[in-house]
Amino acid sequence: MELRTVNCELQTGITSMQTTCWTEIGVRGDRTCPELQTVTHCQNCTVYSQAGRSLLERPVPKDYVQDWTTRLAQPHNREQDTRDTTVSVCLFRLGQEWLAIPANVVNQAGNPSTVHSLPHRRDRVLRGLVKVRGQLLLCVSLHELLGIALPETPPAQNISRLNGQRLLVMGPPQALWAFEVDELYGLYRCRTEQLRNAPALGSQILERFSQSILPWQHQTVSYLDSDRLLSALQQHLL
Repeated sequence: MELRTVNCELQTGITSMQTTCWTEIGVRGDRTCPELQTVTHCQNCTVYSQAGRSLLERPVPKDYVQDWTTRLAQPHNREQDTRDTTVSVCLFRLGQEWLAIPANVVNQAGNPSTVHSLPHRRDRVLRGLVKVRGQLLLCVSLHELLGIALPETPPAQNISRLNGQRLLVMGPPQALWAFEVDELYGLYRCRTEQLRNAPALGSQILERFSQSILPWQHQTVSYLDSDRLLSALQQHLL
């Protein structure tokens, strides 16, 4: 196929498979096209670009508008959307309790650091200040806030990705809080249909902060309400 023939056919609006010179004498063919010495690649050739323009400017098929009108007129299946919705959470352990908070409120995770107590404050929840990446943050005890006792020994079954204590930072950029967890699993994505209403959890305090429960690896995880949690922490500053 001669290049001038292909060019002529494209100019007349014919863009069939027979006129795709790039698949025959171009980079996808035998590379015998003399234009390759100048343009290096078919994408830089005017014939290729003209073919692209002719594809975009081709007439709309007769049934195209009617087909999309019918599709958009169909009722939206909200129930199916709900089933397909997932939520990303951060899983961690405090004492014997596995907990989860929305992943979008977690700012970072790292190793525990020295906590400097605040003068004239005797709040068991507000532990003091901790330095995280050069920034001083308020460090709190979620054990105290949620009424979870510190265990004498860790659980026998270790299922976390990161063993040992970790320091998590959560909250909006203008009001970050740091707190230590006894074990961190990390991020986990679950379907919203897996979430169940929170039953009596043994701790009335924990029950008050839990919006639902999540079954995970033979564990019952309390999914915490982040807004309620952050609001309670803010009250400890007052």
